[in-house]
Amino acid sequence: MIHMPKLIHFNKKIQAVEAKKAGKLDFVKDMSMTDITIAFIIPSIATFAAARWGFNRFADKFNESSDEILDNYATEMIYHDGDFEEMKMCTSDYKKKLVFLGPSKKETMLKRYLEIYAKKKVVSPQSISSLSYVFTLYKLSEEKAAQILVSLCKKLGAERISSAGKLLFFGSHILKSPEGKAALTPIKDMIKDTYKDEETADAFVEASQKAMGEAAYRHAVQAAGKSQDKLTIGWEVLGLDKETATAIFEQEKGEGFVTDRETMYKGQTTKYDKKGRAIDAEGELVNPEEAEADDDEDDSEGGPAGTSDGVYECGNCGYTLFVAKGRDFKFFGDDFKCPECGAPKDEFVGRNIEE
Repeated sequence: MIHMPKLIHFNKKIQAVEAKKAGKLDFVKDMSMTDITIAFIIPSIATFAAARWGFNRFADKFNESSDEILDNYATEMIYHDGDFEEMKMCTSDYKKKLVFLGPSKKETMLKRYLEIYAKKKVVSPQSISSLSYVFTLYKLSEEKAAQILVSLCKKLGAERISSAGKLLFFGSHILKSPEGKAALTPIKDMIKDTYKDEETADAFVEASQKAMGEAAYRHAVQAAGKSQDKLTIGWEVLGLDKETATAIFEQEKGEGFVTDRETMYKGQTTKYDKKGRAIDAEGELVNPEEAEADDDEDDSEGGPAGTSDGVYECGNCGYTLFVAKGRDFKFFGDDFKCPECGAPKDEFVGRNIEE
């Protein structure tokens, strides 16, 4: 049974609340549009703007922080390249540091590592072995690994087509199943699109991939030293047949297993300054008259070693640069670096088109 005094008290409270609401409504009704704008709209906009500014600052700092940690992870992994135990511990440690990335953590870590790996490392039996281990470390199916490679190449775009070529090579020689290899087709199509002649684009891509494997094996043979007497290992990992590997090995053996760098600088006893003029032990010009001709020869300063038809190749990563005749100085100043791997200009070698 409800007591009447309590019910009356409750009704009065309701009436008071309704009267208060009505008063507020009457207050707003009595206001002009200008008053409403000043009293409600402007403060609301200001509050929203301040909140958004704060959120954006937080997001920027968050992204900067995560990018730095991801770069550190990739750099440390490359530093420990080939040391699988260290690579495993490094990955485990950074998974904890990047836990705030949530479900996308593993894929984001792997993509950043692959991006920097393709930029800094050359194709070699060791690099294929390391990447194969990393795919296993992340417990990826072949289809998933191919999907990540394709996604990364699309993100890098045409500006990093050399990296895409490396990643295609890596994927093609790590993934074994027909499904995994077929899933890499978008990368091949992306590279083909950079060639003007569509009819020969496929052949060019195949030829460049083959040349990449042969060049990698040639460097592996050279790096194995001058005392070797049997076929250097690594040719199978690079997708070469024994006949091709043997031909490369015998050629390098006949040349004394001399590296490209040794070939470039072999027998060079005369020293030169930055302008290519011969100098003595004290750094003085051997021919003082050359100093007077400087003004007429500035444009030829600073080019890479070797003769070329305007084609220069990075000896570190294979990046090829086509330079207009007479413009070498502009493109190869003292601070020039390979846009793909960051190697200094002395790593570039001039190539003739016939090569």
